[in-house]
Amino acid sequence: HNLTKGSPQYEWLEKDLKAVNRSKTPWLVVESHRPMYESEAFFDQADVCAGMRYQIEDLLREYNVDVFLAGHYHMYQRTCDGLYRSKCNNGGPLHITVGSAGASLDNGTSTYPQEWTAQSIYGEYGYGRITVANASTLHWEFVKAGSENDTTAGEIHDDVWIIRRR
Repeated sequence: HNLTKGSPQYEWLEKDLKAVNRSKTPWLVVESHRPMYESEAFFDQADVCAGMRYQIEDLLREYNVDVFLAGHYHMYQRTCDGLYRSKCNNGGPLHITVGSAGASLDNGTSTYPQEWTAQSIYGEYGYGRITVANASTLHWEFVKAGSENDTTAGEIHDDVWIIRRR
């Protein structure tokens, strides 16, 4: 998919981000099938992540995107907040990958450590839940899914509060 500057997808994304009235919509979440950051050692696919960072990471920072939500990898991963150019607290969004809702799960044997990884969960079905507390505080939760006989289904296995001073 062509996300280069001037492409139809890039132009659409930029136009959409520009149109957000932050006084009415204080939280800006961008969703993508593919994540921009991941720590699984599928290097042919990691090239797609790197390409996305090269093509649209500056745009996300320019428009102060708060959360970049993705799937694709069959696991859960959350980065540090403010991730931009692989550095934490650097003006970018929090990146969350939730690809653990139905397909066979990744087991985490093909991973490599990253300084920006705050949490990774493998081999566990789950889903994300966002609660907007107010214009400056958002709560993210990763909830474990399971059958009705699974006593741990519904447990929160990761959570983070995101605070923005605007």
